[in-house]
Amino acid sequence: MNARFLPLLVAAALAVSSEAQDKKPAGDAKSGKAAAAAKVDFEKEIFPILEKRCVECHSTAKAGPDGRMKKPKGGVVLDSKDGITSSKKGKLVVAKKHADSLLFKSTTLPADDEDRMPPAKKGDPLSKEQTDLIQKWIDEGANFGTWTGKKEGADKPAGDKPAGSDKGKSDKPGEASGDKPKGKEHG
Repeated sequence: MNARFLPLLVAAALAVSSEAQDKKPAGDAKSGKAAAAAKVDFEKEIFPILEKRCVECHSTAKAGPDGRMKKPKGGVVLDSKDGITSSKKGKLVVAKKHADSLLFKSTTLPADDEDRMPPAKKGDPLSKEQTDLIQKWIDEGANFGTWTGKKEGADKPAGDKPAGSDKGKSDKPGEASGDKPKGKEHG
């Protein structure tokens, strides 16, 4: 072979080798393991299930349209981290122990069991995919991430407050918060 073509041949071989390394198939064993190892995100994957299927009956106590307090069914609150972790009903979630977690147990009971959640009158049982996801989240340690959920009294956005509801909360008698004292300029 001619010596002047050798550098071109080596450069071409290196280029082909480099391209082959850059184009690994997306479904190789390493990426499959990474997908299986991905942690369940409570806020993005678990809370949407709870919000859609459970929170209607199991939310923080609040005043209903008639002005009466609407308490969560069975004392179970699922719209806040505090509610989930400190339930009066018992251990809703026991980190790394799905079999001891009432949240998992009650959602995996047979459809005709009177203790199954959600109850038959509220709809079909959670899907196997949903209960498997809840199980995985619990077995991974039941990490809530940065999610804390709803705070008490935070059930209405600020814009939904009745007119004048912000008034009367000042340290000075006769002065509402946000009102400027009469006769004084602030600058």
